[in-house]
Amino acid sequence: MSPLKDFGIMLEPQLGMTMNQLIRTTLQVEEIGFGYLFRSDHLLPTDGRRGLDSPECWTSLGAIGAATRGIKFGPMVSPIGFHNPAMLAKMVSTVHSYSGGRLQLGIGAGWYESEYRAHGYEFPPFAARVEQFDEALKIILSMIRDGRVDFDGKHFSAHTDCLPRPSGRVHVIIGGRSKHVIRNAALYADEWNFFTKTSYDFVRGKKLLEETAIERKVLISETGPFLLGRTQSELEKKALAVISEQSLNLTPAELISQLRGDGSPCGTVSEFVEQVRKRIDAGVSRFYFQLLTPEDTSLIELLADTLNQGF
Repeated sequence: MSPLKDFGIMLEPQLGMTMNQLIRTTLQVEEIGFGYLFRSDHLLPTDGRRGLDSPECWTSLGAIGAATRGIKFGPMVSPIGFHNPAMLAKMVSTVHSYSGGRLQLGIGAGWYESEYRAHGYEFPPFAARVEQFDEALKIILSMIRDGRVDFDGKHFSAHTDCLPRPSGRVHVIIGGRSKHVIRNAALYADEWNFFTKTSYDFVRGKKLLEETAIERKVLISETGPFLLGRTQSELEKKALAVISEQSLNLTPAELISQLRGDGSPCGTVSEFVEQVRKRIDAGVSRFYFQLLTPEDTSLIELLADTLNQGF
């Protein structure tokens, strides 16, 4: 089996991708051989820009399920705050069944206040969002795993069967770095996903996960940006493309330094492989590389070649 089956691509369509671009990139990712394709679930650009295409997540996931044949795909992650949990479970079951069991469900507590407010949703304090997340988990897991839910909570209630039934077990991913979210991942999820930041955050989160999931095997995955070049010169050109794409007020050297400071895989081919290997040795099972310039097909191909040769 190709090493690429253990790696995936993460897209951020809210930063200006059209639906056509999203599907074209998805098909390329599948054709090259990656095992996973995830997309963010945001209603507005998360970098503060406005006036950009931001295709809705679950509509696009249905299109991805129809356009692809083998790749596993899903949201990374769907916030509970603007997804009623019973309705979300229904959407999950529909897309999962239609795609032959390929949907991966990533869920989280939500964090981007602006998109909530802009679309008429309340954005409660973190403690309340965690309560919502706990209740939503009970509803969603009951529906997709048991086929029915009967639940009345402070924030949500649901009394219904889940039809259509999912096509086999739905792989559930819980994403986040707070202690409460990590404990939920340890107790209920198949996978804990964290966004690249510092090694300290990862070590602390992994320790809590393992202490809580005493008799459960929970995969650990990492999502985050990357930058890769065959040479230092090519690396700087790729950095310049990102700067242009996102209108950043940085030099290529500053962007490269920033990514490395955040712990993102960034460098020439040999440097990149070494950085990813260190993460694997530390306990990361899967990587979902966040594509900062989706139209740069050569970068996807270079990433695939690097992973195939390095692993």
